Order: sequence, then C-alpha cells, then structure tokens
Amino acid sequence: MIRAQRPVSLSAAALMALAATVFVAAGGDAAPASADPVQSRYPYSNRDVGFSEVGFKFDTPGAIGDHLDRMQGFVPGRTPIIRAWTDFHTFASKDDVTGAITMNFDHLDEVVMEAHRKGMRPLVTLFGSPSWLNGGHGWTEKPNQDPPETWLPMDSEGWKTLVEQTVQHYGPPPGSPPGTPPIVDAFEVWNEPNIVGFGKYDGVYGDDGVIRPGDGIYDPAADATATLARYWELVRIASTEIHTTCGQCYVLAGGSAGLSAARSPSAWLDWGYAHGYKDTFDAVAHHPYSDMHDAPDTPKCGAPWENLFGPPADDTPGQICGELAAVRDVMVRRGDADKKIWGTEWGYGLIYPNPASWWSEKRDQLVKGVRMWQALDYTGPLVLFSYRDSENNPYGVVTEEGFVKKDVTLYDDLSLAFTNPDLRVPFKSQGGIGGYDLADPRDRVVPFDYEHTGRLDHLLVYRPGTGIVYVLRRKTTVGTERPSFETVFRSTNGIGGFNLTGANDQIISYDFAHTGRQDYLVLYRPGTGVVHVVGHASDGSFWPVYTSTSGIGGYDLASPKDRLVAYDYEHTGKLDHLVAYRPGDNVLFILQHSAAGPFTTVVGSRQGIDGFALTSPNDQVIAYDYAHTGKQDALLLYRPGAGLVTIVGHAAGNTFWPHLMSSSGIGGYDLADPRDRIVAFDYAHAGMADHLAVYRPGTGYLDMVRHDPTDTYSAVHVSHQGVGSVGWFDLRNAQDRIVAYDFGQTGSADHLLLYRPGGRAVTIGTR
Repeated sequence: MIRAQRPVSLSAAALMALAATVFVAAGGDAAPASADPVQSRYPYSNRDVGFSEVGFKFDTPGAIGDHLDRMQGFVPGRTPIIRAWTDFHTFASKDDVTGAITMNFDHLDEVVMEAHRKGMRPLVTLFGSPSWLNGGHGWTEKPNQDPPETWLPMDSEGWKTLVEQTVQHYGPPPGSPPGTPPIVDAFEVWNEPNIVGFGKYDGVYGDDGVIRPGDGIYDPAADATATLARYWELVRIASTEIHTTCGQCYVLAGGSAGLSAARSPSAWLDWGYAHGYKDTFDAVAHHPYSDMHDAPDTPKCGAPWENLFGPPADDTPGQICGELAAVRDVMVRRGDADKKIWGTEWGYGLIYPNPASWWSEKRDQLVKGVRMWQALDYTGPLVLFSYRDSENNPYGVVTEEGFVKKDVTLYDDLSLAFTNPDLRVPFKSQGGIGGYDLADPRDRVVPFDYEHTGRLDHLLVYRPGTGIVYVLRRKTTVGTERPSFETVFRSTNGIGGFNLTGANDQIISYDFAHTGRQDYLVLYRPGTGVVHVVGHASDGSFWPVYTSTSGIGGYDLASPKDRLVAYDYEHTGKLDHLVAYRPGDNVLFILQHSAAGPFTTVVGSRQGIDGFALTSPNDQVIAYDYAHTGKQDALLLYRPGAGLVTIVGHAAGNTFWPHLMSSSGIGGYDLADPRDRIVAFDYAHAGMADHLAVYRPGTGYLDMVRHDPTDTYSAVHVSHQGVGSVGWFDLRNAQDRIVAYDFGQTGSADHLLLYRPGGRAVTIGTR
C-alpha cells in the first residue's frame, strides 16, 4: 500500500525474456523439446493488462527502463503489454531520386526492445502518414484537414513497404534458433480511423467498389465512405504483409472510437464484414471509453455509441445499450464469434482540481470496468491509457513526475483489479521473499515444519549447486501491517552435513519420526546414491539422522531421474513413507523407516504400479487425499503431454487398486502439454489436501480440480485461455512453479505459493 504522495519505487528486478527461458521440470529434469519447434501464438486473454504510453522523451540513461520497471510494479506478477506507435510520418522517408523507402526505428526500439528485454510484450500500432505517402497533404491550419499525418495513406506500395519493414525488423532476434518467437507478435492497424481526428481520406466510393479522386479537401460527410473503404483496404494490405512474414502474428483492426451512428465502431466493423474483409484481421481493436460522467455500465440503449463500453447485451435482454455489446453483436451475426475484442486503449482523465468524492467515483468506475471486461468471454487484453501522465494527457494513474495521484486507493485498487481477478492474495513480492532474492533459475522452495508444530508454515529455499539454503518464516503482524517474512536460518555450505553442491540436488520435507509432522528433511543427489535425512534442533542447528552413499532402503538412487515423494502408505495420516521412482524406467519402490532406524523396501516394482507404467521420462508422482479423509494415502501418477493420469489406493498387504484411470486428463484439464504439473492442496480450507491445482507454466493456465461425491472430477476454478492464474501472478514464465503452503498457520496447506526462480516474483494466494 502506498501511504503518501511520493514517487513510486520498487525493486527493479529485470525479468527474463520469455524467449530465453528454459523450463526445469518438477523433478529437475529438463522437459523434452516439442516435436514441432515452431512457437504457437501467445495465448492472449482478458486477464492480460497493457499500457498505451505516448508523448514521452527519455533523455537520460536508463530512463525508459525505470519507467517500465515502475509500470511492472503496478501489476506485479503479470507480463504487461506495451502499446507503441510507429509514427511513420516522422520516421519514414522516401528518396526523391531512387524512390527507396526507409524507416528509422531508433525511437520505437527504445521502448520495444527494452520492453522485450524485460519480458514484456510489445503491441505496435501502425500509424502515421508523411506527405509523400498521403498524397501531398500538409499543414493547412484548418480543423478538418489537420494534422496531416492522420490522412490515410494513398500510396499502397509505400504503405506495404513500411509494414513489411516493421514486421521484419521485429521478427526473431538475429541469430536466434529456429522456432524463436518474434519480438513483436501483435500489430494494430491505425489508431481510431473512424473519427476525423485520426482518419481522413479524400475520394468518392463508387458502386463498383472503386475509390475515385475527390476534390483535394476532406469533407467529413462527403468523404466518409471513401475513408471507410480505404481503411479496410489498408487492413488487407497490412494483414497480407504481416501474415506472410509472421504467420503467428496477430492483426488487430477496426474503427476503435466514434461518436455517431454512422461512424460507430460497430458500423465500421459491419461494413468491413459486408465487403469481404472478414479474413483480414485476427482480433478487433476497440477503445471502450465512457463519458467522463458515466460508469462503464451506464446504459445508452438508444445510442450505444455514446458509451463505448456499456452494459453487456446479456444485461439488457433484447437491447444493445453499449458499443462493446454492439461490436460483439456484429461479430456474432457475421459468423466471427471466435475472435476477441481487444481494448487497446481505455481509462478516465484523472485531473487534480476535482474533490475527493470525484476521485472515489473514478476509482470505483475504473475497478468496475476492469471487472466487467474480465467477466466477458469475448474480450482480449485491456490496455490502460496510460500508466503515467504526459503533456496534455491526464489519463495516467501517476503524474508525469511519477507520483501517485491524489487518491492513493485508486492506485492500489486498480492494481488489484488488474492482477487479482478472483482469488485472495495476502502476500506478493517482486523482490524475492524474506531476504532470499529468488534471482537464480535454480532456486527451489519447499514448505517445511521447522518448529515441530505439525504445520508446514516455514519455507526452505535452496539453490542446488551452490550450497545456499535459507529457512524463512512469516513474521507476526501488528494491526494493519502487511504480512512479511524473515530469515531464521541461512547457510552457504548446505545443511545438516549435506553440502548442496550438486546441480541436481533435491530436498523434500518428511515425517521421519512418525509423529504426523513433516519436520525432517530428505536431501539427496540422484545419480550418485547420496542421501541424508536431517533433523532440526531447538538451538537452530541441523544434524543428520541418516546418511548413505548407496541409496536408501534398497533403492540405489543411481539415476539422475530418480525422485522421492513423502507418502502415507499405512493410512495413518502421517507422511512417513517414501515413494522412490524412476520415470522412463518403470521403477517404483515404497520405503519404510522403522523405529529401529533403518529404511526397508515394502514395495519394489520394476513394472510401475497398478494401472500406470512409468515408461516415460515425463512421468510424475504425488501423494493425494483422494477419499477426503485428511490423509494423503493415494498416489496420483500422471504423464504430462499425453493426458494420462491414474490415481491408486493401497489395499491389504502390498496391493494397489486404481480409483481413476484416464487418458484425457482430469476434471476438464487435458494434461496435453509436457509442462503441465499437478499439486495437491486444501482449496476448501477443510484440512484435507483433496483438491488439485493443475497448471501449465509459460501459458497462464491454472485449474483447481475436485473429486466429487459421484466419483467424478470437476473444475471449481478455471483459468484457461491464457488467464492470469492466481492473483498477482500470471504464470506466463516457463520457470514458474507452485507449492502448497500453510500461510495461515492453521495446520493445513490451504494456500498456493507461486514463484518465479530467476525472476524474483512470488505470490501467495488462496480461495
């Protein structure tokens, strides 16, 4: 919470560029490369947030980077979209002798390349017409004729060349391996072409579909249809060039503004459909502004264009009372309902002289607009205009100098609306947690019962290959103080005699003493046989209670693929057994620790386990409370990328039987991607790890799945289609991970901790 009128500051951790990230599988093995190296389209959704920043001059070194860091700080855990304009009228030139057309990208690169370097996603608006492109139009000091750059290009070949140069310039970085995604994969064709202030064309549109020369002067009424027709032809030209060069890129088009029926966005879009332009765009660009006095849902049933947002059609049966619903109606009627409407510019002018009640009203209207937008299934990203004020632009949430504006709650509440769609977020950070920076992609987090209380309310954070390990605890808060964490143990030489110098070292928490508490640590080095079990003393030290260089309980730990999982084999409510498995080799052992001290094998299988053959290196195993008993006494085995999932229970003796066998995922989640991972946790705060968080790092996909009384599975929370997952964390980075954690110190792991090793971001979310 920002408490005073001050510059917004943050720990400006550079985010890793998405193109450079490499996902490390839950067990530490790299996920296998897809058979198809060509990247698919980025799954943009209505949980994506962006900023349209114009009019800034970043004259000092690092100024643009600082601006982008502050913007990222406004939506922590998200991957913002940055909307930038080409301004062809200023930076494109044509040689008078040779006719060669060139574009100087220096001004655009300043923003686009820095945003890309930080892992943000640029959206480039193709805009601006120099006199050699627009038919020779220059300044006239006549309202309907100026500014000259807003005349639509007359030179089709020149327009084609500029688009081609732009798309090629922002393709994959030079020297990138095949399949590397482009720097820019979304292009908007012009800005608000359906209003006189941004779109003009002089001509007569004939019945034969041909535009003939006009009188050299733009007339809003006489030249309206010619302007409309010319715009859609420019879309066709741009679309062809963009998709030829970049088949995965998005083309956004449409009349995004408008104050009259004839020039409304829906009318412009309908004309485009009627005249054969349906296949020239991938999404519709729209600017859902409301009048400064109106809320986003203020109905304008007789004139929907007067509120470019307005209530959804479903809220006004039989009527269309807002332009967003009108645009959607056109798309549905024209058989194009699968495309999304992107809000590429939106907001309210936030001007200082207004009273406190006005600021509260704008805050509520902005938050309502975000919530409404996110609730619609036909919307794409929403781009705020803008994060920071500039000259003659009061639409920022901070001033031109970077200060939070008059109403601090407007900044906080709007940030929360953009980043926390549906789950409560008691903690979030962009700079690591409790003194641990999470700055290395190797970092891993393990919930741990450090104080022997029966609660997984501490966090062990470690960096394999370095010896670094911390134990963190949540600090006691007072009054309205926000939750925070502190370090209670720190080492650079490993822990309990295990040096953590192996790059593949692994740690899990485990109930070694059969007390019902996961207050011991199992540290092991797969591929070497080295394993320690370590306990924690009251003086803060750790000591080994078991060490071996030849595996554990008859399992040799001789393969780098080997993994250990704590498991309640005997239905006692204690995770005091270990599952040792080797994905790809079909090996699964269950190990028991006796009171006398040694470990022994109680199940030793080289044929997987009933219903599931561990024949893929992608296979994963977790313990899970299938029966809602408070005991994680079932095993869930799954194969991400293949859709296979089996849940088995332990019967009498050493036999198992399948509760579930599926080849199509679970609860509607298809498990079709090798990156998919499953975490058991207590979604319902019932003291049982009987729900499943299923997620796909790098895409934003996150489902919460429950086991129903009818012995079926269903999703209770769905965040598909690139949705920004839990709270302030968008799961857009391939490094992202999730663990279940007892944040509330209730004795149940009913929160999810999401973290980005190498990116410093961490969020704790709950139902």
